[in-house]
Amino acid sequence: MANQLESEGSHSFTTTYSYDLDFVQSGFETSSSWFSLILRFLLKIALQFKISFLTAVRVSWETLKFSAFYLLYLQKKMVAGVYLLEGIKDLVVRILMWRRGFLFRPTTHGGLLVIASVAFVVGSLFRSGVAPTDFTRDRVLAAANTPETIIPVGRPRSEIIKYTVKEGESLATVAAAYNISVDTIKWANNLPSIDSVNTGDSLSIPPVTGVVHKAESGDTVASLAQKYEADQQTIVDYPFNYIDDSLALTAGQTLFVPGGKKPDPKPAYWPARNYPIYVAGGSGIFDWPVRGGISQFPSWWHPAVDIAVPYGTAIYAAYGGIVNTANYSRYGYGLHIIIDGDGYSIIYAHLSDIKVAAGQTVSKGQLIGAVGCTGRCTGPHLHFEVHRDGASINPLSLLP
Repeated sequence: MANQLESEGSHSFTTTYSYDLDFVQSGFETSSSWFSLILRFLLKIALQFKISFLTAVRVSWETLKFSAFYLLYLQKKMVAGVYLLEGIKDLVVRILMWRRGFLFRPTTHGGLLVIASVAFVVGSLFRSGVAPTDFTRDRVLAAANTPETIIPVGRPRSEIIKYTVKEGESLATVAAAYNISVDTIKWANNLPSIDSVNTGDSLSIPPVTGVVHKAESGDTVASLAQKYEADQQTIVDYPFNYIDDSLALTAGQTLFVPGGKKPDPKPAYWPARNYPIYVAGGSGIFDWPVRGGISQFPSWWHPAVDIAVPYGTAIYAAYGGIVNTANYSRYGYGLHIIIDGDGYSIIYAHLSDIKVAAGQTVSKGQLIGAVGCTGRCTGPHLHFEVHRDGASINPLSLLP
């Protein structure tokens, strides 16, 4: 239907149309079956599960791959760190050993003899059958009960020196001048058995009576002691041999074998001898801490008595006092005890067991420990050392 209005005077027309749209609705309604709803729900759950599963697998794989590469990285860094530490250690050892050799000679030759290299272990892993050499003839330690240490004339030497024979001199006079034996000069210079030398001859003079040996591959302290009929512990304790706690020798190293004897051209078999039970014949102020044979006498480099006895032998206090120290020392003594009393400081070293504690008062003859081979040691023995007012004295002067 259409309605039209016209107005002639104004030439304007207004037309209004109205439509009845039967297809227009105010809203739409759709209905779905229950099956399609369930299917849509299941599809949504499957999609979520797929996304979650793939994400978890991806994250797990990335984590595993990262962990593997990170472990390889850590391994490389650890190996590099170990090599770095080894390099630093080797450098420090070389520096320390160089400083040790560089400073030792000026110190000793400067006249400041420090008897701080105290008895580096006695006895031996094998009984060498060699009678101990008494180095007290050097008068390094006081023969009587005095607090002074007698320093030898000419002071100790660490090297072999060259000497030119003067007119009228013989091997005997040269040996006496340097306080060594005639045989020592013969062995060092490969001289024949005759004692004559000529004026102007150049002689090598070792610092101590014994044999000079240049170490070869395979040499050990035990083999040198057996070859030169010397005591192993004496070789180790001689300070200018520079033998550390491992007792290892370096090929080409020059060693002094104090008290050693060069073997005859035709070696002969010598049966082993037991160390005699020693009687000091001193003042008797002290008692013997153990009863056994002396394997090393006091000397300027070893101001103590080494008494060779079986492992585990009981040790008794030689003199009463207060226990100053009863523990392990990293400087050669191993397990050791120091007892102070009446101005004396008595050291018992290389023990296997300690029966007293620091601060404890002990009496003369009291059980204090057991013999062992701890620290710088080649065989079970007791290192017995005595100081008075800070100076080393000969322990034999105090024993009966």
